[in-house]
Amino acid sequence: MENIKVLALGGLDEEGKGLYCIEINDNIYVINAGFKYPNKFTPGIDFIIADYTYLKENKEKIKAYILPRGKKNNFGALPYIYKECPAPIYCTKLTKIFFLEFATYYKQMSDFDIHLITLPSKVMISGYQFEFFSTCSSVPYSFGFSIKTELGNIVYSGDFIVEYNNSQYFNFDLNTIGKIAERHTLLLMCESVNASKHGYCSPNNRLYPHLLQFFENAPGRIFIALDDDNFYHFEEVFRICYEFNKKICFYDEYSKKIYDLKDYRTNNEEEIIPNKIISIEDILRVKENELVVIMAGQKEELYDKVSLFANNEHEIRQLRLQPNDTFILACPPNDSNEVIFTTTIDEIYRSGCHVNYLTNRQIATMHAYEEDIKMLLSLLKPEYYFSIEGYYVNLLANAKIAFDMHLNLSHKNIFLLDNGQTLKINEKGAEVDFNNDNHIKVGDVMIDGIGVGDVVNEIINDRTRLSEDGVIVLGCGASRAKRCIAYGPDVQMRGFLFLKDKDADLILKEVTKLFIEGVSNWLMETKDFDTSKIEFRLNEAITKFIFKENGRDPVIKANIILLD
Repeated sequence: MENIKVLALGGLDEEGKGLYCIEINDNIYVINAGFKYPNKFTPGIDFIIADYTYLKENKEKIKAYILPRGKKNNFGALPYIYKECPAPIYCTKLTKIFFLEFATYYKQMSDFDIHLITLPSKVMISGYQFEFFSTCSSVPYSFGFSIKTELGNIVYSGDFIVEYNNSQYFNFDLNTIGKIAERHTLLLMCESVNASKHGYCSPNNRLYPHLLQFFENAPGRIFIALDDDNFYHFEEVFRICYEFNKKICFYDEYSKKIYDLKDYRTNNEEEIIPNKIISIEDILRVKENELVVIMAGQKEELYDKVSLFANNEHEIRQLRLQPNDTFILACPPNDSNEVIFTTTIDEIYRSGCHVNYLTNRQIATMHAYEEDIKMLLSLLKPEYYFSIEGYYVNLLANAKIAFDMHLNLSHKNIFLLDNGQTLKINEKGAEVDFNNDNHIKVGDVMIDGIGVGDVVNEIINDRTRLSEDGVIVLGCGASRAKRCIAYGPDVQMRGFLFLKDKDADLILKEVTKLFIEGVSNWLMETKDFDTSKIEFRLNEAITKFIFKENGRDPVIKANIILLD
């Protein structure tokens, strides 16, 4: 009989960084390998991924990586993990395109073994049948799946909302889910991001109603800023442009690249949209009230792009904002970039054009609400239920939904876990493994230009000090033969004090004095001329002096060059 383990290395009680493992006997299937964006306490970091020590220790057991959605924060960790823990990757064609672009951009290309799947379909992976079904999400071809085991199906919901439309690329495949439900569902792993919100997500996720009034009444050009990974909104913009006979211009090549991915267009867009696309050079040939300009990007990068554009810090003279223009920011911020979003709004208002911006209260992210989750639960009626994805408040709300549905789900078979905790299931039942001997290492691995996990706390602390208290660099040239300072010293301050500050001159003189005295005494006493020792002592002494004087803690960098 099968022994099943289910655990999360990341994604529980946090936003992003999802990495889930389903282990059936000696077969490990990894679901998602995402990242999360850094906050203000991790300066200089590109993104953060889950500690994957567990995968390195069990890499021979890994049979597949399953990527249910073509979004960077769902697969962004995989290029780094794959180098040490290679295994076949299963995803759709569009997800493959995004994944390879991401790996290329961050110089993490490997000889990836990618297997393409179609929806719906059944695929045997290392002796177990996977059945994939479409879900409606912000990215085309998103999916969930079930794994057929002797004890019943293990179902992973994927990111989903219940929505019925005529687009095969944003389709909630109720038919396939219904067929899966005909067999016993052992475990349902269901997303929780929006579980605390009542009702259905749809139509709160739709951009179209918010755009309608501007397309009907805007006196001039319309500019729309969109998240580069919300293709559902791109489709809505294309559709409304067609309805109002608008011409579409892409702000830059990156924005146009989104359109060039033909795999996600609706059935008739292939014929109608190309006639609406114009180049920047042709803008002046179009009436202002017939033009829509699309800007796309990734959160902070997009906000920076919009701010520069609003300040006319670009070379496209034809696109400079005018009083009759309307600018729509249809890219609500997440928790880590609300400040820059607010700053961007301010910059657009300064341009004098009409401004409209959408917040998370106005337009929903495409994750299941309470009624969406109830729909899935009522169909599958699982024996065990595992809330995944989201902060603890979301996980708890999801668990409460399951409890209140009277499907024989209670505290005994609804599971709220922490990252690293293991849910064990066999023919005897299910339980959480609390044995400390089986503890699985979890945590954050930081990614930046240095590499994977090379950013230690000391580096983060230095970066924080640089951003808050600045830096003081001291240098001089010293003669070993004469045992004296041959030239200098030179003292530079950046981000610490302005020279016009009343205390700056006094502190500068005292710091210089400490430096000269320290170096001079060392030159007279030293026998080995090891500069690292005196540089360390100078850093410590100057740090203590400055903190005593004004309570600040700048980075101190002393540098002594021996001339002979």
